[in-house]
Parts: sequence; C-alpha cells; structure tokens
Amino acid sequence: MESKSLVLSLMLAFLLVGAGFSLVAMDSTTNDEQDETVIPGEGSNGAVNTPPSVLADAVLSMDWTGMNATVSGFVTDEAPQNTSLSVRVLDNEFAELNAYNITPAANGAWTIETSLHNPGDWIVELIAVDDAQQSSETLLIELFIVAPLEEQVSLTFRWDEPVENDTEGTISGLLLHQFPRSCTIEYHPLGQSPALLVSGAVNNSTGAYSIVFDTESHNTEGDLVSECGLFTESDLTVRVVLPMPPEPVGDEDGDAVLDDADECPNTPHGEPVYSTGCSDSETDDDEDGIMNNMDACPDTPLNETVDSNGCSQTQLDDDEDGVNNAVDLCPATPTSEVADATGCSPSQLDTDGDSVNDALDQCPNTPAGTAVGADGCPLPDWSHEDSFLCLDGQGAWAKDLNGDGNSYTANTRGDGQEGGGGGSGPWFQCEVSVSFTSTSMQINSNAIPNHNWLSAYAANADEQSESFTIALEPVNDTNGGHSSTNCPAANGAYECAPDRGPVGVAVNGVPIFGPEEGPGGDAVALEFLYFNEDRQPVDLGYCGAHNGPSGVHYHYDAMCQFWDDPNGETIVNYDYTDLDPTQHSPIIGWAFDGYPIYGMYTWDDNGQVTAKKSSYEVERTSEGGDQGYNGIDDWNYVNGLGDLDQCNGRFGSTPEYPEGTYYYVSTPISASTKTVVDTDSQTVPMIGFPYFLLCYHGEADMSNADAGGPPGGGPPGGFGAQVLYTNAPDMTVQPSDVGDVFWDFSWLWITLLGAGFMFRTRD
Repeated sequence: MESKSLVLSLMLAFLLVGAGFSLVAMDSTTNDEQDETVIPGEGSNGAVNTPPSVLADAVLSMDWTGMNATVSGFVTDEAPQNTSLSVRVLDNEFAELNAYNITPAANGAWTIETSLHNPGDWIVELIAVDDAQQSSETLLIELFIVAPLEEQVSLTFRWDEPVENDTEGTISGLLLHQFPRSCTIEYHPLGQSPALLVSGAVNNSTGAYSIVFDTESHNTEGDLVSECGLFTESDLTVRVVLPMPPEPVGDEDGDAVLDDADECPNTPHGEPVYSTGCSDSETDDDEDGIMNNMDACPDTPLNETVDSNGCSQTQLDDDEDGVNNAVDLCPATPTSEVADATGCSPSQLDTDGDSVNDALDQCPNTPAGTAVGADGCPLPDWSHEDSFLCLDGQGAWAKDLNGDGNSYTANTRGDGQEGGGGGSGPWFQCEVSVSFTSTSMQINSNAIPNHNWLSAYAANADEQSESFTIALEPVNDTNGGHSSTNCPAANGAYECAPDRGPVGVAVNGVPIFGPEEGPGGDAVALEFLYFNEDRQPVDLGYCGAHNGPSGVHYHYDAMCQFWDDPNGETIVNYDYTDLDPTQHSPIIGWAFDGYPIYGMYTWDDNGQVTAKKSSYEVERTSEGGDQGYNGIDDWNYVNGLGDLDQCNGRFGSTPEYPEGTYYYVSTPISASTKTVVDTDSQTVPMIGFPYFLLCYHGEADMSNADAGGPPGGGPPGGFGAQVLYTNAPDMTVQPSDVGDVFWDFSWLWITLLGAGFMFRTRD
C-alpha cells in the first residue's frame, strides 16, 4: 500500500509541474496588441444632393400650324417636382419676348406653350433651380417655325347672266388654295378705267366667291385677278368672255366655255368649271384616279397608290404624330407622346432590341442577345453553384495555427502537408462539390475553411465529410403554429432555428452554427467583451469560428472567406471593419430554408450600399438593469428598430436577385441608441444580434442539422476561458497573472487531490 501511495504522489507531482508549465506558457501572451472593435456609424454612405440638369433637343423645327409652339423635355434631379424651371423666349437678337416659370412633374417631364405662332427663328432659354438653390447649366434651344409651302392659286368660275329685265350678272366659283382666307378676287373689265374694277366676296372657309356687276356699265370681256397666300403670295389672271343673252351658239352644256374649247362638253348643269370647261367631278389634277371633287389629297405624287379618298401613304398620318404613314415605323403612337423622325415615341422604341421600350429601359445599350429584366438591364448570369468557393478541390491552402507559439496541439491529420507553403504545417485544402436536381442543390464538403484558423482548447480540426441539401426555390413558411421557446420574437409564426448546432452552410463548405455552444455557453459573450456571462463562455478564433469535435464551424462572421488585404496581411489581421463599405456583400452562406445569407453591407430600397442594422437590443444597459447575461435569452426584438426582421433578415434586391428576394444578414450593428457597459467598465454602443438567423423565414430542411455534427461543438465543460479577438493576432488568457490562473484552474487541483484521497482511502 505504501508503494501505491508513493506512485500516486509521484503522479500528482508530475501533473502539478506539467500544469504549472502549461499555465506559465499560456500567460506569456499579453494584451498590448489588442485593438478596439470599431462599429461603423450611420451616414458613412450618405447621398450627395447634385445640381439639376435640363434635357431637351438642342434644335427644334416644326411646321407652322397657326397655333402657339409647344416645347417639352425633362428635368433630372433627386426630386424633379421640387425644382423650378425658368423659361425665356428670345428673338434672334436675344431680346426677350416672353418669360415663364413652371414646375416639372414627379418624373421630371415638363411642357410649355410659348407665345410663338408665326414662322421664324427663335431661341428658348431654360434654367432649372432645385430646392437647395442649385442651378442647372443654361440650355438654349433653337426653335424654327417653318412657313408652310403654299400652292399656286387656281379658280373655277361660272357666269350667271342677267335675268330678263335686269342688267346685273354674277361671276361665281371657287378659289382653290389651302388658305382661302388669304385670297382676294377682282374683275377688271377689259379696256375700261381701273375705277370700274369690281371686288368679289370670298368665303374664308370654303374659298367660294361671287362678283356682281352691271353689264351696262361694265364690259363683259375682262380679267379675273386672284391673289392668295399667308406668307408666300401667288396670283392668277384668267381672261373671260361673258356671253350675254341670247346664249351664244356652241355651248351645249351651258358652262360658259364654248364647245370648240370645252374639254368637257357634258358638264353637269350648275357645276363650276375650270377654263378647260371641266368641273371638279370631271378633273383629276394629280392623275391618281380620284376626281377632284372626291380627292382629299389633290397633290398625290405620281405613281403612288391611293385609297378611296385619293390619299397615298406618304400623305396620310393616321396616328397624327407628324410622320406620314409611309415612313412611320410606329403607326399607333399615343396622342400624348412626341414621336421622332421615324414616327416612334420612347414608349414604342426599343433601340437595343432587348424587348424593353426606351421609356422604361435603364440600360439602353444592352448587347444583342443579352437576357434582361423589366428595367432593360442584364440579368445576372449566375447559378447557385457560382456562389461557392473551393469547387473542384481548388480551394486555398489553409493552416491550423495551433502549436504556433501557443499551448495547443496542432492537427497532424491534414492533407497536402508539403503543398501549402512550407513551415511547420500541417496544411489543409478546402473542397466543395455541388450537384443539382430540379428542386435542390446537394453540397458536399470536407468542412475545411479557405483561410487559416485556430482551434478551441483541446479540440483539433479534422477533415469532415459533410452533406447539405438546399432548396433552389425557397417556400415561405406560412403555416405558423411553431414553438417560440428559442425565438419568442417570432411568436410561433416561424420555425425557430437551432440555438445549438448547424443552421446553414457557408459557401466554402464550413457549417454555420447557432449562437449557443457547449453546455450552455454563448459564442459572442467573450468575443466582444461586453458581458460577464453567468454560464460557460465559449472561445472563438479568427472570423468568429472555432473547432468542435466535429470540425470547424462559424458563429457570427463568415465574411472572412472573401477578405483579401491588398497590403499582404494575413487572416490574423482580419476585422469586419476592414470590409469595403461601398461594395455589396457576396453571398456568404445558405440557410437550411434555401434563402441566402449576406454580410452587413447590402443595398437599401434606393439601391445604395448601406450597413444593415439589427432590430435586436440587449436588456442590460449602462443605466443599470439586468447585469447578468444569458446569451440569446437577453436579446429583445424591437419591431421597426433597425433594418432586419425578427429572423434577422429582410426582403430586397441583391446582385444575384435583382428582382428581389428574402435574405438573412450577419451584422454586429444595432439600431438601438442604448449603450452597454463592457467587462472593462467602459460605456460602449449597443451591439446588434450578431448571428446569422434566429428563425427560418422559409420551410427549412432540418435534416441538414445533422450534417454539421451534433449540437454544441464547443469544448467540454470545465476548461478555462480563452478570449480570441478577431482584430488582433495574439491570444490572451484571462486572468492575466499566474496566481489568478492557478485559482482559475482550482477545479483541477481539487480533482487531483480528491483522486489522491480516494486512492489513499482504498489503500
């Protein structure tokens, strides 16, 4: 029995010496290189109010219509409806004729009716001023009002000789001109004084005229003199010999044109005739097969096919857009829209041929054959497989940093011992393969990250054989009726995510775990140094990851998969505040319900990259209250506080889902204005719920929960707390001196002494 006591005493001494050596080694690291985690503030990506600009054609040419000229265009600004548009109409000497002030519509469109209605060259000056009193550049528009091309005047006439016992006769007919109101007609008796000329009465609308004169005082042989034209004068003189009773022999149809000169000897009675003796019903001036009296387009070009009204396609404009049918590529332009030279308005044009009209096309120069969305912009050419790293065994070499100046034993079971860069090794290489069915993707991985890592105490990483099934088209969970024990904010509307064990998979094949680890430990407690947790704290390594019995897994930050410092720093320098706040996060993982997981920087509803804020806050504050901390039990969801819902997600557009999708966000930022007191008694801003998700928005395939190993991958209970900072390369052991460490490991001494006592008792 004494020999047994001697052996036991030697074992105890050996263990004490060894433990003391380990404790001294663990205490060799200091806190000198610790950096404080910086939480980005609001407004880091705020929008800039830019001056407005005025858009309109630099040169406008329009045919004279007799109506005031109308000018339109657009004002571009953050809020066009809040701008004021100053318009001045100037002559070609830059003298002001008129001035106006108008307010554009919400979409920036504006239209102004000027006072200009006569042909000429004019200038329209445009200046826009926004509500910040910022002015646009002055826009000058050259406005040309083109005078109409006026036709040569022609006329018809008939002679109504004096009736019996009367001496007054009447010449009547039509003045043929597009502007009858501009026409005059006179009868000049041949060989008589100008004082005897007779002015006729002209109907301004129809061009019908009549001239009454006394045949006793006026010669019945003379000239009909007509003048027409608003802007271009034309005149016509027709010599007439007016028969007097009795009717002269040789005018069978009685049209006042003698038969020997009458080209239409059978003119219907009473119809006015031309000098040829033909009426409009007998004349086809444009030779289109439609007589003048039925021809709505009397000047049809030769050899053009006409309709029953005598109009060809070059003369018709069915949609009244100012472009004739023959060259109108868009024959049904809405009346409220302005067409271009081809007869097409922006709502009808598709310049780049992507099936999205120019009025809606935000990407007007899309290459031919490119698939686009409703906005005309190319759809992302990606598949779910594109989001994954380490495909086909091409992942980066990574190292288990245990054994590099610390008390932990490095894993020696990795592959590629000599291929990863030399040194003490071992080196590992991540591997991921993805296959698809019609409804899901199958992910297989060795659960090795694409970056270096540090193992938790007494737990070395090993290559795994993981398999995850993720739905390609997630289905929203609308059944309700779920337990809300682990996610009370969901109120039973959604399925709670596991608080211990895997909740998703990172795109490098590493499982993503919930916030709870080990026997009641919370993974964030020591990482942020915010709380004196009254349960076992959990040690985290770089990137919020550590090892458990089933390999490496993440807890709240997987963005380090994509961290590549241009200065050549290593993963030990990684900190989420080093991420580019102007770049949208890539997909960092997939939840078991099929929805993607992004980092903290994503688009807001206006397409601007912003840091998303959690709607959770912790009960403990600097003003007092609950000073204990029990992990997720102390997180309270405040509806509308931040950007994210109770499951830590939101709906929005992303580069991979331009039409929008639901997605989860991992963010350490809270929208709460409260502060908390950390373990160093410092008042610091509230942190957000820093995990990937608390509940599933969609119907989750919970069979995946077995793929990442059993729930609780942390170290076994009873080991001392190790704090690993994501923003510092060194490890720190607390408490800081050997004496405190000794007492922190008092359980070990008690256990050994108890064992010795038991052996002594048995002896």
